[in-house]
Amino acid sequence: MDTRESNDTKRRIFMLSPGPCYNVEHKLKDRCEKLSHDFYGVVLTSGPSYSKQNYGDFRVICVKDPFVNSVVSTVIFMVMSFFSLLTGYLKKDPFSLFITYDPLKTGLVGAIVTALFSTKLVVEVNGDYTQDVIYDSIKNPHKRKLKKWGMVTTERYVLKRANGIKLQFDKQIDSFKPLKKQPVISVFPNYVNADHFENGGETKEVLFIGFPLKIKGVDILIPAFKKCANDFPDWKLKILGYYPDKTELDNLINGDDRVYHHPPVDSSEISKHMGQCGIFVIASRTEGVPRVLLESMAAGKPRIGSDVGGIPRVISHGEDGFIFMSEDIDDLAEKLRLLMADKKLRERFGLASSVRYRKEFSNQQYFRKLTTLYTNTAEKIIQI
Repeated sequence: MDTRESNDTKRRIFMLSPGPCYNVEHKLKDRCEKLSHDFYGVVLTSGPSYSKQNYGDFRVICVKDPFVNSVVSTVIFMVMSFFSLLTGYLKKDPFSLFITYDPLKTGLVGAIVTALFSTKLVVEVNGDYTQDVIYDSIKNPHKRKLKKWGMVTTERYVLKRANGIKLQFDKQIDSFKPLKKQPVISVFPNYVNADHFENGGETKEVLFIGFPLKIKGVDILIPAFKKCANDFPDWKLKILGYYPDKTELDNLINGDDRVYHHPPVDSSEISKHMGQCGIFVIASRTEGVPRVLLESMAAGKPRIGSDVGGIPRVISHGEDGFIFMSEDIDDLAEKLRLLMADKKLRERFGLASSVRYRKEFSNQQYFRKLTTLYTNTAEKIIQI
């Protein structure tokens, strides 16, 4: 597909989206088609099999990574990104922007290849990599310290070379300031294809979706639920997610039939689980703005979240959900108790969530903000 005829009205962009991507169409089709109103270009990702397809004015390439999210895909990303930018330069159809999903592996690829061309770098920041809990699974203290140093050093290197930065919450990168290029900075949640989510009725079920266990606070949620479960015998807690080693999870559940693990599902099936739950909870120790909070919002569900990262940005305490003090089991148990005991409160929070999602976080709002960020970055508009 030759899109060069669009140059007069659209900017050409290159997006690097990490894998593993198991459902390319579900993850990228809608995003590419909506971005095609103002941009065209290439999206590079990785997955279990190789594929190429066109969505809107974008060529989506999924490279095969048999080892899943490995060094292999990073090397392939580096090579393909370099030759894509070089080809565009030689054919006088250069990319205006190179966009990366994070300031780590994909960000490092972007920082290196854009230094060789006139392409501007836009970096999305989806977590706070200065938090110690992220490295908690590394048992050796020296390796843990080295890993954190490597991650933070890489992020600092990439951010200092970025022309545009998308954050999920204010102060997310304050520890890295001042930034060398005075980039355009915009703050809003990631793209979540949740406009089709709807309330499918209420089951007496508290739903949690995510992994890994410690970072997402599953070890906080389960004991908090057990603290109040005896008073609400018809309620259950569903833990949905990928846990290859279920030892710690099973120990937390400890045979309690009111708490159970549901195997991971394809992202296209999340709406069904979300639409039927009674309460959605996320108990993270560190977080950006998790997509599940926006999905539960779109589905009109009452929500409970910890007071970390961008969670308070999308839960208004006492209006459309509850915020509890991070790692405080008693506080979370009390918030659960309040919602499980009061159907009218659940309905009020759920309705408020749905209304707020459509007003502030719909796809239309997301693409308006993203287009502004990309355009301002391409035009070298500086925001201090």
